[in-house]
Amino acid sequence: MAKSKVVSKPIYTFKSNADAIRKAFRFFYNQKFFNKWMNKFDFPELNYQQKHFIMKKFWADGTISCASITTSNKSLAGLVQANLIDMKENSIVFAPWSHANRYNVYDFSTHARMINQRGVKFIPSRALEVDKEIVIGWAQKNHKSVFSSIEAKLDELVDIEMKKRVSRKSQSQPWLFVFTPEDYQTIQKMEEQIENDDAYLFVQSENADKVKSIVSGAPYIIDKLEQDRQKVENDILTILGVNNVGVGEKKEHLVVDEINANNQDIKENSDSYAREIKEFLGRINSVLGYKITLVNLSQTEETEDEEIEDDGGNKDGMDA
Repeated sequence: MAKSKVVSKPIYTFKSNADAIRKAFRFFYNQKFFNKWMNKFDFPELNYQQKHFIMKKFWADGTISCASITTSNKSLAGLVQANLIDMKENSIVFAPWSHANRYNVYDFSTHARMINQRGVKFIPSRALEVDKEIVIGWAQKNHKSVFSSIEAKLDELVDIEMKKRVSRKSQSQPWLFVFTPEDYQTIQKMEEQIENDDAYLFVQSENADKVKSIVSGAPYIIDKLEQDRQKVENDILTILGVNNVGVGEKKEHLVVDEINANNQDIKENSDSYAREIKEFLGRINSVLGYKITLVNLSQTEETEDEEIEDDGGNKDGMDA
């Protein structure tokens, strides 16, 4: 007896693009805060490429090394020492680095190697002695990347954005009508009246139970989610040491103590980065003989904003 062939019904699977949307949100916020960090400090004595490279490495790696370009070129070193050539900002070179497996009693590397990412000739390949041939600097005391400090908060922002997206979808869910084939014309008439924004709907039906509509009962919470998003974003800006008072809410809604506490946190975080980087620049000056100054652009902008507000409230030297 022949066995009957069982025909399986096709299973409908819903293909969601949620992962792609989540990645897009993460990319958006990653770039937003990366740009905030890149515009935080300036090094007037360096060229734009060196500035960008240093800040980018602090963001991604949290550390960078610096050495004299003459370290691997004896001929160039002789010309520089004889004052026959002035390399200006190119007399030093910045590069990522790796440990050379030689440490002191405090667990700091005594020797390090510069990582030659592009295979150029002026990056030495041998292990260099720290604070004599090579200088190592960090953006934070914990020697971690700047990005690692905000990564968890960034994921939280993405989660909130995804919830806002779902909330919007639930608010825009169309009417769903369930009806029998016999009531098709009745439902069609109802749909036309809805499309025409009629204040009253008059339809006929032999059995009212045959016509049903289903709508989303999701509450409107987008405003609350937006407040959460603004709070998390302000937390990230505070961690980066960037002014954020008034971002997402008006200053008059904040009490003086809240503003002062927030400003104190911003200043402490900003000063922490600046202090660590200045120590790095100081070692470059003492070891390699090249002086670099650090300018905190975010603090400069905050001072200018305060001056503008003061001028706006006291025109012509008279109280408003």
